[in-house]
Amino acid sequence: MSLSDAKIRALKPKEKDFKIADAGGLVLLMEASGSKSWRMKYRLNGKEGLLVIGDYPAISFAQARATRDASKVELAAGRDTNAVKQERKRIKQAVDAGTFEKRAKAYEAKTVREGKAKATQSKTEWLLGMAVADFGRKPISQVTSPMILACLRKVEAKGHYETAKRLRAVIGAVFRYAIATGNAETDPTYARRDAII
Repeated sequence: MSLSDAKIRALKPKEKDFKIADAGGLVLLMEASGSKSWRMKYRLNGKEGLLVIGDYPAISFAQARATRDASKVELAAGRDTNAVKQERKRIKQAVDAGTFEKRAKAYEAKTVREGKAKATQSKTEWLLGMAVADFGRKPISQVTSPMILACLRKVEAKGHYETAKRLRAVIGAVFRYAIATGNAETDPTYARRDAII
């Protein structure tokens, strides 16, 4: 039996969960609670697997079929579709956890744990706020020396030379903390030591 959007919308829950199959291993699980979710059965190297695609209607019928088709390509190449999904999820989480803003917040929390003075903590937060406004959403690994210099030049252009130097120092501290915690490999502020007045 092949599914359609109209058939899916018309489905009513029963006392027990039940499944309705589409083509190519795609299955819609209708739960007694009324929830509907997409699953895909597959076999790889003689072992059966189950890929949980997501809930309907958040994952549309067309999206579920597209995911099934993409999974079949992975399976044909000998890659476990669940392992691929988990790896993508892990990479996304690593990128999300590794934005400059997240690393800056982690560094700020470190200064609190170390018992730095409230005035120092406030100054650090204020300085990092300028950097976060410019490149905070970027993964820390993608923040470049020219990006940092552009941020410093904005401060310098206002005649705040000492603030620009302190900003460079605190951005560098975030990078060094990120290196120590395994979230970065280099400190791009090092090359900018002598680039500001």
